[in-house]
Amino acid sequence: MTHPPRESIWQHRNFVILVSTGFLLSFGARVYELALPLIIYELTQSSVAMGIMRAIQFLPIFLFGMIIGVFVDRADKKRWMLTMVSAQTVLLFALYFRTRSGHVSAELFYVAGFFLMLLSYAYVNARISSVKWALPTSMLTSANAKFTFVQTLMQVMGPAISGAILFLSSLYLGLLITAVIYLLALLVLARLQLQEAPRSTLPTSFRSELREGWSALRENKALWVMTWFVVFFNASSASYELMVIFYVKDELQWSTAQVGIVLSCAGIGGLLGSVLTERIRMAIGIGASLALSLVVLGVTYSLTGFHSSAYTVGVAMFGFGFMTTMQNICIWAYRHETTSAPLIGRVSGMTGAIFKIGVPLALVGAGLLAEVAGARAVFVVCGIVQALVFLVFYRTSLMRVR
Repeated sequence: MTHPPRESIWQHRNFVILVSTGFLLSFGARVYELALPLIIYELTQSSVAMGIMRAIQFLPIFLFGMIIGVFVDRADKKRWMLTMVSAQTVLLFALYFRTRSGHVSAELFYVAGFFLMLLSYAYVNARISSVKWALPTSMLTSANAKFTFVQTLMQVMGPAISGAILFLSSLYLGLLITAVIYLLALLVLARLQLQEAPRSTLPTSFRSELREGWSALRENKALWVMTWFVVFFNASSASYELMVIFYVKDELQWSTAQVGIVLSCAGIGGLLGSVLTERIRMAIGIGASLALSLVVLGVTYSLTGFHSSAYTVGVAMFGFGFMTTMQNICIWAYRHETTSAPLIGRVSGMTGAIFKIGVPLALVGAGLLAEVAGARAVFVVCGIVQALVFLVFYRTSLMRVR
C-alpha cells in the first residue's frame, strides 16, 4: 500500500512570500538593532543610556500590544503589512539624512527607536495572522521554525556583515542599509495574494472586540499561565543579551567587529535550535522542552558571570541562542495551534504585550546594576532568576503540555 506524498510547506506560495519578506526584514532589522545601541553608547559613553535605548524599543509592545491586535483582525492583512513596512522605510531614510546634516542627539534615536519598534510589532502581528490563514494547523510548528530559522540566520549573517560595514565606515550607514533592504522587502510583499475569510459586516465596538480577545486568552488556561512565565523568560534573556554587548565592548575592550562575532555565536545556536526544536517537541513535549531551556539558560547565564574567556563567552552565547530559540518556537506554535484564526491578531497582541511587560524595567535595572557592580553581577542575577523560575515551572501543569 502506497501513501500519498506528504505536502511540503514550500508548496504554499503565500508562505514562501512571507518567509522571503521576513528574510529581508530580519536582515535589515539586525543591522539597525546592532547600530542603535552602539550609536547611543558612542554618543553618551553610558551603559545606562544603552539600556534605556533597548527599553524604549520594547515600550511600544507594552503600551500598544493589547490594541494593535484589534486593528489587525479588522484590517486587510496585506495592506496593513505594506503600510507598516513603508512607514519604517521612510523613517529610516529620514533618520539617516538627518544624521548626515549633523543634527545628532540621543533623544532623536530614542524617539526613532520607539516608532521603529511600534511599526515592526504592528507588521509582525499581521504576519502571524497571515500565516494562520495561509497554512493548515499541522504545519504551524514547522512554519514558526522556518521564521525562527530566518531570524537566527540573520543573527549569524547580519551582525557579521553589518559589523564589518560599521567598523570600516560609519555607524550611521547601518540606517541607510536597512532602509534600502526594507524597500526591497516591500517589492516582495506586494506579490502576496492572501485569501482571508469574509469579515463580519455587523457593527461591533472596539471595546467588545478587545474583550472578546481577552476572554479567548483567559479561557485558554495553559496559554494564560505560559504567558506569565514568558515574562520572566524575556526579562532575563533581554538583560543578558544587552549586557553581553556592554561586557565585551566596555570591560573586555573588544572591537565592534568582535561584538558581531559574539552575537553570531548566539545565531549559530539559534540556527541549530530552529532545526531541532520540532524533533525535541515531538520527543518530550512543549512543557519539558521549556523546562530544559530554563535549566540550560540558568547555567549559561551563570557561566558568563564566572568566566571571561572568549571561548566561554562564545559557548555561553551558543547555548543562549539555542535555548531561547527553542522557547520561542514552542510558545509561538502553541499560541498558533490553540487560537482560532479570527482571534489570532488580538490574542497575539495581548500575549505579546504581556511577554514584554517586565523587559523595560529589567533592562534599566540591568544597566544600573552594571554601573555599580559590573556586567558579571547581572549575569549571576539572571542565572538565579532562571533557577527560581524553573522550580516554580516544574510544579505546574505546563509540564504535561505536549
